[in-house]
Amino acid sequence: MKPKKTTKAVSKVRPDTVSMREVAERAGVSRSAVSLALQRHPSIPAATRARVQAAATHLGYRKNPLVAALMRLRRSPRKVATVQSSLAFLTSDLPRDRWRDAVTHRSFFAAAAARALERGYSLDEFSLSAPAMRPERLSELLRARGIHGVLVAPLTGQQTSINFDFTDFAVVGLGTSISNPQIDRIADDHFYAAKLAFEKCQALGYRRIGLSLTASVSRRLEHRWWSGYLVAQQQVAHRLRIPALMPETRDEIPARLNGWIARHQVDAVIFALRDQTRIGCAPPHVGLVSLSVHQTDGKVAGIKQDEGNVGAGGIDMLVEKLNRWETGPTTQPRLQLIRSHWTEGASAPGAGRDRTALLAPSHSHPS
Repeated sequence: MKPKKTTKAVSKVRPDTVSMREVAERAGVSRSAVSLALQRHPSIPAATRARVQAAATHLGYRKNPLVAALMRLRRSPRKVATVQSSLAFLTSDLPRDRWRDAVTHRSFFAAAAARALERGYSLDEFSLSAPAMRPERLSELLRARGIHGVLVAPLTGQQTSINFDFTDFAVVGLGTSISNPQIDRIADDHFYAAKLAFEKCQALGYRRIGLSLTASVSRRLEHRWWSGYLVAQQQVAHRLRIPALMPETRDEIPARLNGWIARHQVDAVIFALRDQTRIGCAPPHVGLVSLSVHQTDGKVAGIKQDEGNVGAGGIDMLVEKLNRWETGPTTQPRLQLIRSHWTEGASAPGAGRDRTALLAPSHSHPS
């Protein structure tokens, strides 16, 4: 009998196990040439750089940014006593410090900076909107400082994209606002928050519960608040399901609010305006519930986001990506959600009771 032929299984090499030596062998150059070529060093001819890059892409080679940083330090002529690792907190709003106007965003940064220190890093702010700053220049600046991890601040206004090449950086976004490029994100569970707010309104005796937010904000949050509200409405009779007041901009809400309340006999409004006084023109018998309570001082009822866990969680995700040398955008971005909690407040004292004048109107009552 003829012996059976055996076929040797060929295992595909995982991208994170490919070494620089293998890239060098495929490209027909030395390992040092590979290192310089991947850094686009001018001492390596353009044709060789292209050949090395092609070999690295074919094999799925990806350099470890932490190892690269340590190698640069070893080659540095300067004597350093300690190695200080840094992460970037990337903002892009105009004016450049506008993000500091939002209490939630300041809390994100404070929590992220504290967790970064716990993990052995500092968190340094870099702004794409700084004078004379360009994406290319910022990239060079981060490389020069040995920074390979970027935590992207929530985008402000109508922004949903950021002009920066994250190819060689580990990156995590705070909040859901950034949709382009596709990156991993961590955010409040807005769906859960809206559903919880609706259910708490019911527990307070309110029956005709409405939602007021702008269409622009709803889009930025991928309609998660609205979705949570719509799902919660399925618990009540159809006649009690109030259509959301959702104009395009926040300036339209005060002028349209009371007409909407009267038309649908709303007795509680779940709202999303950061400037809480802008919704204070509602009749005093209407309970007001915020989806973004800033301080749990017993004044405004609603949802308090867990900014601490969002900010700290963003750093944890980023450091884990650095440890696995996962860089650049991804075709399958992850979204980690952090649940918020309910806080009682005099703005929603319960059905049949007038709220106190804690949300003074910033506009006169519409006629």
